[in-house]
Amino acid sequence: MTFIIVITDSFLILLGVLIGAYIRFWGNLANFLDGKYPTLKIVLYLLVIQTTFYYFDLYGMKYFRERKTMFILLLGSLGVSSMFLALVYYLVPILSIGRGILAISLSLIFIFTFLWRVLYAWFSKSNTFKEKVLIIGTGELAKKIKKEILENGSDSFEIIGFIDETREKVGKRI
Repeated sequence: MTFIIVITDSFLILLGVLIGAYIRFWGNLANFLDGKYPTLKIVLYLLVIQTTFYYFDLYGMKYFRERKTMFILLLGSLGVSSMFLALVYYLVPILSIGRGILAISLSLIFIFTFLWRVLYAWFSKSNTFKEKVLIIGTGELAKKIKKEILENGSDSFEIIGFIDETREKVGKRI
């Protein structure tokens, strides 16, 4: 699932940059794409934002359930991204994405990625997408596995039961 989230985030970042450039140049995207090294600029932008998403643990599934935490982490991540990109643009001006495009695209990326993650969390709660898990055993390791699934499973797993060697624990909570 992390791979799907990374690919979707990449697409949304690219979309945010292109729409930001479109808005900045009043519908004339050719001004941005005909400039020097547009692909390199977009790839740098994408890599910086993806890296900060990773370091802010935005690919950890546990934050998809906590909207406030995700909101704060996204803001922090994009804030750090903007500071790092501003430093890169100051040191290597030719890599600058363009006046005004940075602010517009970061705003769009925040909106797109936040909405995408909220929708993903909502869809993942439906039983259609849940993977059913049957845990073999009822000892301490089984309890640790249950705890890990419940804390970090991002609602994508449903524990349907436990299997034990004896009949002593049938019907009891584990």
